[in-house]
Amino acid sequence: MPEDRRKIRTRQLLRDSLMALIVEKGYENIQVQDITQRADVARPTFYLHYKDKDELLFSSLREMYEELAQLQRPADMFIADLQNPDEIDSSDFKHVADHADFYKIMLSDKGSIAFIWQVTDYLAELFEKDIIGAVSAESDIQPRVPPDFLAHCLVGMQINAIRWWLKDGMRHSPKQMAQMLEFLCLLGAGWATGVDFPQPNWTMPSVD
Repeated sequence: MPEDRRKIRTRQLLRDSLMALIVEKGYENIQVQDITQRADVARPTFYLHYKDKDELLFSSLREMYEELAQLQRPADMFIADLQNPDEIDSSDFKHVADHADFYKIMLSDKGSIAFIWQVTDYLAELFEKDIIGAVSAESDIQPRVPPDFLAHCLVGMQINAIRWWLKDGMRHSPKQMAQMLEFLCLLGAGWATGVDFPQPNWTMPSVD
C-alpha cells in the first residue's frame, strides 16, 4: 500500500527544516521546538515520526544516500576503467556540492560526531557490498585484507577528502575529486607520489 502523502510531506518538511537550521545554528544548538516551529508542525506530530533530532537526521541522511546509491553503477569504485577517467562516477561529490553548506557544518566542530560515525558505518556497508560484488565477478581474485576493513578505510578516505575539498573552497570540480580519489583508492600511495612500488607477495595471516 502506498505511504500516506501527508506523512511523506510532514517528514520532508521536518527534514528540510533541520537542514536549514543546521546551516544557520550548527547541529548541537538545535532543539526539537526549533525544527517544529520552522516546519510549522506540532511537536506531538514530530514525535509520531521520530524520537529525537538525531533520529530525524540519520533517517534523512539514509534517504539521501539511498537516492544517491540508485544513481551509481554497481561496484563502480572497483571496476572502473582506469584508462577512461571520464567514466568515473562523480555523483558523490556532486551531491556534496549540492549540499555544501550542510556538510561544511556537519564536518566541522559545529557538527556531530555521531553523524560522522553513522555516515561511516552506512557508507562502509555499501562499499563492502561493492567490494564483494567486484571480487565475485572475478573468480580468480582473492582479497588480501578483509572486505569490511577495506570498506571502512575507503570511507575514511572519502570523508576526509570531502572535508579537505570543502575547506579548500571546492576549487576542484566534483569530477576531478572523484578521479583523484578513485586513482588513489585503486592504485594507492605509490600512484599519488609518483613512485611505482612493487606489489608485495604477502597474504594476511588467518585470524583465530
